[in-house]
Amino acid sequence: MSMWDLFSLIGGLAVFLYGIIIMNRNLTAIAGEKMKSIMLTLTKSRPRGYFTGLGITIINQSSSATTVLEVALVSAGLMTFHQSIAVTLGAELGSTFLPHIIALPKISKFAPIIVGCGFFASLALKRQKSINIALVILGFGLLFLGLDMMSGSVDPLKNFSPFIDFMTKIEAPILGILFGLVFTLIIQSAGATCGLTIAMAISGTITLEQAIPINIGASIGTVLTALLASLALSWDAKRAALWHMISQIIGAIFAFALLMIRFDAIGGERLYIWLTKWITATVFRTDGLARQIAVGFTLIPLIKCILFFSIPKFLDGIIIVFEKMFKPKEKEKPFGATYLEEQLVESNVDIALEMAKKEMLIGAELVKEMFGKVDMAFKNKDIKLINEIRAADLRVDILNKAIIQFLAKISNKELGDEGTKKSMNYLYIQNTLESIGDIIDKGLMVTAKKMLDLNVTFSEQGSKELEELHGKVMNNINRMLKALIEENAPAAKNITEVYSDVEERKYQLLHIDRLQKGIKVSIDTSSIHLDVVSYYARINEYVVYIANRITWLVKEHV
Repeated sequence: MSMWDLFSLIGGLAVFLYGIIIMNRNLTAIAGEKMKSIMLTLTKSRPRGYFTGLGITIINQSSSATTVLEVALVSAGLMTFHQSIAVTLGAELGSTFLPHIIALPKISKFAPIIVGCGFFASLALKRQKSINIALVILGFGLLFLGLDMMSGSVDPLKNFSPFIDFMTKIEAPILGILFGLVFTLIIQSAGATCGLTIAMAISGTITLEQAIPINIGASIGTVLTALLASLALSWDAKRAALWHMISQIIGAIFAFALLMIRFDAIGGERLYIWLTKWITATVFRTDGLARQIAVGFTLIPLIKCILFFSIPKFLDGIIIVFEKMFKPKEKEKPFGATYLEEQLVESNVDIALEMAKKEMLIGAELVKEMFGKVDMAFKNKDIKLINEIRAADLRVDILNKAIIQFLAKISNKELGDEGTKKSMNYLYIQNTLESIGDIIDKGLMVTAKKMLDLNVTFSEQGSKELEELHGKVMNNINRMLKALIEENAPAAKNITEVYSDVEERKYQLLHIDRLQKGIKVSIDTSSIHLDVVSYYARINEYVVYIANRITWLVKEHV
């Protein structure tokens, strides 16, 4: 194997991994926000949770991405650890879908055309969703381009004695598993490890007996991403990540056990290898080595799924052992409204309205905390902080839905003037608080993520101006909250008359002045900077609107 072949192998692996990254990023952007709501809605039972994890992972093509999202939701209290168990198992099976696509080697011939179509379409199209679709096509083409590069580069290895000797040793399952584990820990993609074994199979440099143990090890190595994502999160989030690791280890143990079993009835072949060949021949009507490797990779979570769900209490027993090893710190309870009791609507409307306000103030505090962290998210370009803020908006959305439904039920009752006034104004205020949360989540945090991806930084003066503007809006949020708690009309009126103007135009002109002076960092961050100014101003407008509602709340007439 020449040095050029080695460079071609490394480059092919890089192209392959980049294809996975592009596909994952843009498939997630297309399905994006729906994934969180889908996961929250469809995980109430084990079967639904399993198929949710399976479906989402087939869409985003990354079990790591699914488990990281799942860990974040558990940390935010939006999903319990027990709900996450089935999602993890489904994600593990979903992650084996990609190798089946890769096992279509004939597509490699069309890889340059697919890459060209995806790339030029992404330049020509205008709508963001269309661009995302074009980039998915580009990533798909890069997968096969990288596969073709790897396959060509490893071809000389089939006649290279040291490599042949090494791969002979790899056939011993434990060594192959260790090699796959270490390699996947380095590249952080079990799909890429499996893709490499398929590329080597296409070139004739590896056998099924050598590929299977490597891919079993890869299934364990992929858990590192979720473990790292959980480090700064809650204990339940850490438990969800640990379950992912232990679940993969259990699957590897089952697969290893089947690899160690030989039967004379099947020619003394290892049971796992025979089973892989039989499924490939029966289901796919082929004996192609690439397809056999893909089936062998799928078989790991599939066997585990069959054992977990077909044997009564088997999964429950494993969970009991897990919970003894990693005890929950407190009784699990998914995040939700605390004070909205249905019977109050029937028995005492006045108390029901007070409970609605109490719940609304919890949501308002969440919005305040979210906005308080925004400036630091931009300064530090911290993805963990960005995800933390976005997870908080899910809590705001859950409270908003519960509060609006509760207030709607109250509105259907016979209310006096005071009750009608409160009910209506609480509805307006709650909707506005939820809108502020959406601006932070879908506006400011998307912008912060863009800044992180582009690896750009605001100018020193620009950063100070944004900090100043953020401080003004933050002070208004604090004033508004105080006025809302007390239902203090003079304090609310003070916001609308004295603090309503945050001088959006002033901050825009200061930035434009730096652009005219040709300051490079200001030019690089121009659209982001102006977007942030605009978002801050819109949030302040909503705060002022709530202040107006507070003044109307305590008037004699609505």
